[in-house]
Amino acid sequence: MNAELLHSAFGCMVARIWGSGASKAFAYESGQHVVQRIPPTEKNSRKQTSIVSVAVMPLPPEKTLKPLSDSEVEITCTTGTGPGGQHRNKTASCVRAKHKRTGLEVVIDSRDQHQNRKIAMRILTARVNELYHSKQQAEYDSQRRQRLGDGARGTKIRTYNFLESRAVDHRFGKKTKNIKGVMRGEFQLLLP
Repeated sequence: MNAELLHSAFGCMVARIWGSGASKAFAYESGQHVVQRIPPTEKNSRKQTSIVSVAVMPLPPEKTLKPLSDSEVEITCTTGTGPGGQHRNKTASCVRAKHKRTGLEVVIDSRDQHQNRKIAMRILTARVNELYHSKQQAEYDSQRRQRLGDGARGTKIRTYNFLESRAVDHRFGKKTKNIKGVMRGEFQLLLP
């Protein structure tokens, strides 16, 4: 398994983890993690409780333009409108390209039908891809919000108590006194 720190700022950290067994190892880590400890700077031995929100997500999809097939697009050619004389009124140079599934439509109205067709397909491809990417991004953002939780203590999934050297997974009701093992990544100590 490999890890790379992608971003670190006060209160936020983003890491990329990949390799054999990475998704299995971190499958149950999304949610609220509670840490209870006495900080080394605390002179009166008061316990400090911190909450960390963790979201384990696949990388978001890359934005690449997927070409549209001819079966997905309905192209019609009509005569142009506006100034241009007899040529404009008699030749079918205006191109209307419509994506059948989404209903998105592009109309290009200039003198050259072949050029209009290329431009219409390029614009329609970009618009359809943007629509799909925005839907994917909204879905990804929704999953991320759901996995992070609301930050309240009642939604905690795991508690790490360094004072009593124990870790508890609240979803499965499992406890272990081997908190050092859990900190080393031995999550199976808390999983069913």
